Amino acid sequence: MPEIHAVTQFPGRSPDEVWSIVKNSLAFAARAEHVVSVSLLPSSDKQHRSTEWTVLLNGSEVTWAQEETAGPGLRLAFEQTAGDLEQLTGEWSVSASPGGSQAGLAISFELGIDGLAPLLDPIWAQSFQAHADALLRAAAAHSHENGNDDT
Repeated sequence: MPEIHAVTQFPGRSPDEVWSIVKNSLAFAARAEHVVSVSLLPSSDKQHRSTEWTVLLNGSEVTWAQEETAGPGLRLAFEQTAGDLEQLTGEWSVSASPGGSQAGLAISFELGIDGLAPLLDPIWAQSFQAHADALLRAAAAHSHENGNDDT
């Protein structure tokens, strides 16, 4: 299963400040141009949150629902529960770094088109890398412009 990783620095920000930004997935539609929408779905479990994402990847809208689980520590794991991909999992993480904090985003995916995987996986990996980089840039820009007022 292809996997991508992205990391960005948040100079002068504590891990808790950065965590308050990255855990607010609903705000990413307003922060990242390629994110069409993020909406909260009903959930009967208070330890998990379900969201639906629609993003532009490879020039097409791709939609999935995901279950998000916080912890341990400043981590937010997610797993697709329905959607356009065969499988999608990942994790946000926030940690202290010299002079501030850093946030990371790891994403693993499976398209579900086995015969074409050797051709399509590199293209989709590049798209998911751009997606992760754009989300982290949007979070960093929000941190610089607006502080940490999204909780």
